[in-house]
Amino acid sequence: MSIKKRITFVNSFLEFIGSKYFLLIAISLAFLVRVLNLHRFLGFYFDQGRDALIIWNFLKDGKFFLIGPTIGPTMGVGDVPRGPWYLWLLIPFYWLGKGNPVFPAWFLSFSVVVAILILYFLCLKIGGKYLAFLSLIISGFSFSLILSSHWLSNPTLMYLLSVLFLWSLFGIIEKKEKYFWLSGFLSGMSMHFGGAADMFYPLIAFLIAFIWSRKILNFKNILFFWAFYVFTFLPQVIFDVRHNGVIRKGLMQFLSSSRSFDLSFWVVLKSRIYLYLDTFSEVVWGEKSLLFILFFVLLLLSVLFEFREMKKNKYFLTVLISIVVPLLGMLFLRGDKGVIYGYYFTGFYLYFVIFFSFLLLQLLKFKRGYLIIVLFILIFLGRNFYLLSRYFVYDFRKYNPITLEDQLKAIDWVYQDAKGRDFNVDVYVPPVVPYAYDYLFKWYGFQKYGFLPREDQVELLYTLSEEDGAHPERLEKWMARQDKIGRIEKEFCIFDIKVERRLRISYAE
Repeated sequence: MSIKKRITFVNSFLEFIGSKYFLLIAISLAFLVRVLNLHRFLGFYFDQGRDALIIWNFLKDGKFFLIGPTIGPTMGVGDVPRGPWYLWLLIPFYWLGKGNPVFPAWFLSFSVVVAILILYFLCLKIGGKYLAFLSLIISGFSFSLILSSHWLSNPTLMYLLSVLFLWSLFGIIEKKEKYFWLSGFLSGMSMHFGGAADMFYPLIAFLIAFIWSRKILNFKNILFFWAFYVFTFLPQVIFDVRHNGVIRKGLMQFLSSSRSFDLSFWVVLKSRIYLYLDTFSEVVWGEKSLLFILFFVLLLLSVLFEFREMKKNKYFLTVLISIVVPLLGMLFLRGDKGVIYGYYFTGFYLYFVIFFSFLLLQLLKFKRGYLIIVLFILIFLGRNFYLLSRYFVYDFRKYNPITLEDQLKAIDWVYQDAKGRDFNVDVYVPPVVPYAYDYLFKWYGFQKYGFLPREDQVELLYTLSEEDGAHPERLEKWMARQDKIGRIEKEFCIFDIKVERRLRISYAE
């Protein structure tokens, strides 16, 4: 190929990646890899069952609710409930699916793809079509981000909320007052969907306004910011008033006895740095990789010489501030016995992608730096599609040992084995409360077979148990107790689920 033809080919390719056709193809593929065979990979456990039962009770019995999932002990907060917004959003999709959890899971995956699309347009403003292209490739096809999109849980909606929040920050930079109000509303909403780091959204918004739009920080705008923020907590306020301050008591525990913020952060600094690097590596590279972390550090060092030029880009600096603030702030959060988890940063995953993509593109300023960028894209796509292909075939059980499909097959076996006879069900799952099966029997069992397990005691008993790798002794004690209740007649196993048909000993006697 002649030099002239090569130049023509390169120019045509560069024109293509900035076109609406490329955007349509890439977004469609990003959506496809997130929903393809989702019914096979979906995990449906304690949290998902609990949420589904609340929605089921609303759809079937009209039981309205004002609170959502609890923040939980993993943040060191106890049982302080979030708002109901996440569950309210899922109601139409449970209704459309007639109770099928795959429908709301599709919705959450779709929301992630919408977030990636918005990210593309934000990146056009930050650094042009090359940054938009690279960010789209990484966010659309990072194996880790695809897995995260499969999670039927409230943090998944933080992808969309986070890019909307970044959009509001750009509006603040451009001195648009209503975007400051919007950032207040989105900051409040993030507290009902996110992990933990999202609590720093208000601080980020005020910092951006102070640096670039101080005139926005007048009494009226600050009042509107906090009014929209507080509005998102209105359902919880009503619930708290109606239930004698139960939420306030939980918050007091959070701020005092739980010691969720621990000022002696030097003890946890080392572990936090490891967590940050691992999380960043997973988000951008698709998996934890020491080689990628080394590459990132070298890249960071190489572009420090260009920082004087980079800091003129206020949109990029906004992204940088939005990353640094929570990383510093989370040094003070104790979490669960000093441990915090990567998903706490879901509301910043796409910011990491922008940051890395922006740094990588600085190599274009160096001779033959484009070769490193091309090599990175090729290795990234090759590695992540390899991981994805393995996941689709059999590796998904490495991440979800028990899937919704397995659970439904176990329930099918129970009903088909019972052959229309009345039966009881006793279930053991970690962490003990079997919300998932409570819901699945109500929805799937009743919808397909027309009746539910009996609540009063009958002769036929089915015991259903899942492996408990963390506490096998609990499962052993439970099984020993079941052996005293009923005699095993038949067994069925599907991966880590065991179902046993028993006849109660008391009836035999």
